[in-house]
Amino acid sequence: MRIKQFMLLPVLTLLLSAAHAQNLSFNLTPAAQSGVGTGEVYFTGALTNTGPTTNFLNNIQFAFTGAATNYFMADTNVFFANVPGILLPGDTYTDVVFGVVISPATPPGNYSGTVTIQGGTNIFDATSSSGQSFQISLPPVELGINVSGGDLIFSWPSPPGIFVLQHISDLTTTNWTSVTNTVATTNYLNQVMFPPAAASQFYRLQYP
Repeated sequence: MRIKQFMLLPVLTLLLSAAHAQNLSFNLTPAAQSGVGTGEVYFTGALTNTGPTTNFLNNIQFAFTGAATNYFMADTNVFFANVPGILLPGDTYTDVVFGVVISPATPPGNYSGTVTIQGGTNIFDATSSSGQSFQISLPPVELGINVSGGDLIFSWPSPPGIFVLQHISDLTTTNWTSVTNTVATTNYLNQVMFPPAAASQFYRLQYP
């Protein structure tokens, strides 16, 4: 009988850990955001301890899907700087949970991933407690135009990246030409400035 008791202990411990992993409610508000014109997207959410014991929130894990792995990077510092280390029974944290850094060269598209909170009954527990899927969209951008001191200023946000400003004088042709003026980027906004042309000109953003 004693041997059987020792054999049951690991099973009982495993069952308790599995039950505790379900004691954390995690929701993102919202789970889908736009990443246009910013270097980092911050996700807010609610974390609630639904169990009868203290819940330690020890770590956060990311998994990006598809092309997101090439352009996105997890900012775990946001989690450790904002989310409390423990939640008492019934406690809820509602604020920023994590951030995702976006490369300025990210092409237009919809990108996704999953985030998982790890923790448990003590500060060393790395049990995956609760996870959520998230999405970041980068739709094609619009070209803006302003006049300053007699000069034309064309602007468009980045990311998404790799758009090229082109011009043409006759829309009945297809001879679009990329402008050679320097593109200046400030606060994730691309700008090109040049004096108005003597003849009519048409402009567009072209993605390679």
